[in-house]
Amino acid sequence: MSIEETLKDALSGLTTYYEVNHLRANPAKTQVCVFHLRNKEAKRQLNVSWCGTPLSHSEHPVYLGVTLDRCLTFKTHITKTKAKVSTRNNILRKLTNTRWGACPKTLRATALALCFSTAEYACPAWERSTHAKKLDPALNESCRCITGCLKPTNTNNLYILAGIAPPDIRRAVASRTERRRQTTDERHPYMATYLPPAD
Repeated sequence: MSIEETLKDALSGLTTYYEVNHLRANPAKTQVCVFHLRNKEAKRQLNVSWCGTPLSHSEHPVYLGVTLDRCLTFKTHITKTKAKVSTRNNILRKLTNTRWGACPKTLRATALALCFSTAEYACPAWERSTHAKKLDPALNESCRCITGCLKPTNTNNLYILAGIAPPDIRRAVASRTERRRQTTDERHPYMATYLPPAD
């Protein structure tokens, strides 16, 4: 297929670059994946080799801590993140133990550092995914640990009592902040490629 030939040509050019700059490639750790919406070829694996080593196929590659999938819905990433937040909620629950009895201020700082920072990692990339709301129940549980409220408490009131903005608002703010950096910060890698809309 033409895509495989194109990839082989690109990898041969990359090999030359590595040799010129005295870098050593590791084809054993390199993976390939195809991103497309054609369901007929959903399970197709690319046959690409680099330096004589066939590259392994990955259905869900991880790039900078974000798990990608074929259609870029980020469903797998959000499922993994929810599991991480649930595990960290267990640590938060131990702090609320009657013997330790941490104050709400300490619990809030712990929840923001452990749970919310994990849930918001790279959110400008996946914030608009239809699966983003699946993270909210785990974050609601974090707020319940902080406030001591039970499940019947309305989630809007839960975040007000905890003194934390709701997850959808926090994700939107993080996305806007990243967009603002792209347009105003000269050190941002995408600064030169952004074209502001015409007035």
